[in-house]
Amino acid sequence: MKKYYLLSFLGIVLLGVFLACSDEEEVPPGTETVVPGTDHNILIAYFSEPIPDGVDANSSASRVVVDGELYGSVEYMAAVIGEATGGDMARIRTAQSYPGNYDDLAAQADEERQSDARPELSTVIENFDDYDVVFVGYPIWWYQMPMAMYTFFDTYDFAGKTIVPFSSHGGSGWSGTLGVITELEPDATLVTGRSVSRGGVAESEEGILQWLQDIGIVE
Repeated sequence: MKKYYLLSFLGIVLLGVFLACSDEEEVPPGTETVVPGTDHNILIAYFSEPIPDGVDANSSASRVVVDGELYGSVEYMAAVIGEATGGDMARIRTAQSYPGNYDDLAAQADEERQSDARPELSTVIENFDDYDVVFVGYPIWWYQMPMAMYTFFDTYDFAGKTIVPFSSHGGSGWSGTLGVITELEPDATLVTGRSVSRGGVAESEEGILQWLQDIGIVE
């Protein structure tokens, strides 16, 4: 019996270590720790889907309630970043809306992943060239970025720009997406990002603000 409890305890400890490290995994070589230069024109571009019908906002993996306000998990992170930096906001939307039912939404996201789809975007950022720092936010869907993010990176020229990623996840951390971004945008500079477990997004403001100071984008 003691051996059983010891093994269970060790399993819990190892799981905790894995989850604690998952946000720091797979940082690509050459990633900058601070945003280079000063006097930036900042864009916060993020993908965040509405809560599916019939899903409790307090327990949903995609939504959080903060001070009585309902947000998408990535939407809330973007709001904190926008308020702190004064950057312009752009929500990345698809031309075809996702299903309101949770199971159908998950099924469509998986189908897009398996077919390597590039969903058409309705979002148009006319003055994208004006920005030198682009915060890019997304949830982890099926262990990778939503396929709409691939469309986003295909659509805009990030050459010479600084990309600052942020993400919410359900336990998988970045799930290899940082390496994907460097492959998609080899002529951009990637700066250390911030990935938050969805269960901790509602209490993530302090950590996000500290991260923004650490990368030198705010004082």
